[in-house]
Amino acid sequence: MKSVLLLTLSFGILAAETHEIYPTHHSRVFSAAKQPVGRVRSGDTVKTRTWDSGGADWKGVKHIEHPYKYPESGNPLMGPFYIEEADYGDALEVRLDKVRCNRNYGYTSYRLSPGVLNPGTIEGLYKNFYKADVLRPGRGDLIPWDIDLAKGTTSPRMLEGSGLKFELPLRPMLGCIGVAPPGEKVETSGPAGNHGGNIDYNDVVEGATVYFPVFHKGAYFYVGDGHARQGDGEGLGNGVETSLDVEFTVKVHKGKRLSIPRLENDTHIVSIGSQPEFSSSMDQSLRSSISDLLDWLTRDYGLTPPEAHLLVGTAVEHKIGTYFGTVTASLPKKYLNGRAPKR
Repeated sequence: MKSVLLLTLSFGILAAETHEIYPTHHSRVFSAAKQPVGRVRSGDTVKTRTWDSGGADWKGVKHIEHPYKYPESGNPLMGPFYIEEADYGDALEVRLDKVRCNRNYGYTSYRLSPGVLNPGTIEGLYKNFYKADVLRPGRGDLIPWDIDLAKGTTSPRMLEGSGLKFELPLRPMLGCIGVAPPGEKVETSGPAGNHGGNIDYNDVVEGATVYFPVFHKGAYFYVGDGHARQGDGEGLGNGVETSLDVEFTVKVHKGKRLSIPRLENDTHIVSIGSQPEFSSSMDQSLRSSISDLLDWLTRDYGLTPPEAHLLVGTAVEHKIGTYFGTVTASLPKKYLNGRAPKR
């Protein structure tokens, strides 16, 4: 771990460090029982890299045999990062200073998840259709994508058919981001919840700031599951899976209790309601996100309950992060007329 001392002036000289932490191993779970890969302080910045969902790094080196073959259980995570000042009942702020693709390929499945389709739509699609073993032994349902780092685009190596060619702009995002869940609970990198987790929300991009409730001393923060881009809902069951260069800055808000994760960017404030996918209809996530947005407006922005209800009822915007999983409730900042929140 390399550290560079940065000095800032604020009623004296305060020290903030930039840490380069590139783990050679991964975590399969969000847990407070894991050995930290690094310890940082509030105000510090971390530079790291994620592996793709299959365990391949930025050089294409595969660190695991298969992400869903025992003892693996899903997306490889980098972490935990231990934040010294964080403790139960605090909020952890994570500013995503850099989230960028760092290699020239990715992959997706070739078909939408059956749970989002009418039964007759899926007939004939759920065979190993593409080419066996192209990306993973025993799999023929994965499509390679080219990533052009210079042009900032990605495109699939198309199936034979109509000949349609398309390039999509890169919008790198973190599918997995969060802290250790409450109590002694250990969560794999598959589901999402009030700790964050596999939320797969495609606005978790460079420039965004994400807030998490802290359930343990040190917070135990994790990142992983990089996507070069992803549509709303993660209908393929994945984004364009790839590895990423990630840089983030942490800040602890003492005694600021949150119920679920939040996100803020230049234009919106966003409450992120999540549940394990397909555990129920999306109403649970919807209720969580709207309830938290109301709480945010009244507690931090000083709106009265009637004001908050009227504003949400007439201006709220919703996004599906994952079908039957993550649902967000967001409000454009322009409707707050420049009002600043309490921090």
